[in-house]
Amino acid sequence: MKRQRQTRKTLEKTSEQLTNEIERLDQVIATEPIIPGGSPNKRLRRKFKHDRHLIDSDYLPRKRKYESNNAIFGDRNSFSKTDPDATFMRMKEDAMQNGQLKPGYNLQIATQNQFALYYDINQRPADQRTLIPFLQSMDFQTTPIKYIVADAGYGSEQNYNYIENKLTAQALIPYGMFEKSRLDPIDVMQAK
Repeated sequence: MKRQRQTRKTLEKTSEQLTNEIERLDQVIATEPIIPGGSPNKRLRRKFKHDRHLIDSDYLPRKRKYESNNAIFGDRNSFSKTDPDATFMRMKEDAMQNGQLKPGYNLQIATQNQFALYYDINQRPADQRTLIPFLQSMDFQTTPIKYIVADAGYGSEQNYNYIENKLTAQALIPYGMFEKSRLDPIDVMQAK
C-alpha cells in the first residue's frame, strides 16, 4: 500500500483528533471496572499516545523543516546551510579531482576591449540558463553590440534565438559538440 504525502495541516489535525480520542478514552477508562487480562481501551489509548508522540516530536518538526528548506530552495536544486544563497556547484580548482561539490556562485562578466562593462552573480551552476537573464539586465542603448562571444557552455538554441531575434546581434557561441563535429570521420575512426 502506497503512503500518501501528508501536509502540515493534516498532521496537526490528526494530532488534535488523537488528543480528543485520548481524552475520551481517559473518561471511559476511569469509569470502567478492572478487566482481567487488561483493558482493550487502555491498549488503544497507549497506541494513540504513541502515534501522537510520533507526530508531535518527529513528523511535524521534520515537515516544518522541509517547508522552510523548500522556501529557501526556490527553483534551485541545492543550497548551503552556512550560506543559504549559495548553490552547490562543481568547482574547476578541485585539488582532489574527485568531483566534489562546494557552495558557490556563478559570476558572469561582459567585456569590451578588455574592459569589464557588466557583471552578474547567479545561483545557477549552468551557464546556459544564465545568459538570457544576464543579457536582459544590460543596457544596450548606451553600449550597442554587434556580436555576443561566449564559450560552448552558453551554447543552446534558446540562447541563439534570443540573441539573433531580440538583440539583433550575431551569436558567436559554439554548441556543445562543435569541436567533435568538425573532426573528419577518418580521424575519428583512427582515434578509436
